Amino acid sequence: VRYGVEGAASKSNNGYFGGLVTAWNQRSALLYAGGNDKEVRVWDINTEMCIEEIPVASIGGINCISQDGVSGNIFATGNADGVVRVMDRRLKARTGVVANWREHSPYAVRNVFMRPGHTEVISAATNGDIKYWDLRHRSSVFTVVQTHSDNALTHMAVHENAPVTLTASADSAKIWNQRGNNIGVVTAAKNTYGSVASYMKSLAGYRAKAPAVQLTAIAMHTYLPVALIVSDDGRVSYIQPMKPNGGSGGGGVVASLAGARASSAL
Repeated sequence: VRYGVEGAASKSNNGYFGGLVTAWNQRSALLYAGGNDKEVRVWDINTEMCIEEIPVASIGGINCISQDGVSGNIFATGNADGVVRVMDRRLKARTGVVANWREHSPYAVRNVFMRPGHTEVISAATNGDIKYWDLRHRSSVFTVVQTHSDNALTHMAVHENAPVTLTASADSAKIWNQRGNNIGVVTAAKNTYGSVASYMKSLAGYRAKAPAVQLTAIAMHTYLPVALIVSDDGRVSYIQPMKPNGGSGGGGVVASLAGARASSAL
């Protein structure tokens, strides 16, 4: 059995990125896990036992999982066939599909996010499209088209308490609002950890200094307006909004830790 994490998964020919993907619910102490076997297994951390196996009809494997953040009964999967499915584990497996959206097809779904306590679901596909869904509707309510036109989208992180989304390809990361606007100005900065060598130069863009450096993971804080970006050269960059001289707002790298060698950001 090959284990991995979403940030370090390698793509296969059918759009499945390989490895193990998980979603954790703190309140219920449940861990959702999925992969290439097209099943979502629910683990009870208190008993350290798998309490449920839920089949997910998919051509290819499961690329990502998210859960509702409240009860832990409702979860969403993003699949290699471009389908976003929302399921309720309290219902029977064959009738437990709450929503079944196929607008991303034929592009593989890379990330999916359920906003805790809301009916909103956000998904991103490899072609760079971000789609906003509502459980009460059968189609998407809004789409941000081709957020990364230069390379395939590899990561998406959504702020749980702010209308901000962070996306990344192999060589760039961008911040978006829910109107589909690329927001903020991110600039290089010096700090106590050393110099950040021109990583962010364009509007809300994170540009690596050397083409060989690739972004491997991104994450956003649950409450604070900050983010982490990890690159394969072992650097972890900490980003928060800044107000440059004469500007109205923006963002910047305020710390950069070298030698981290991380493959995922939590």
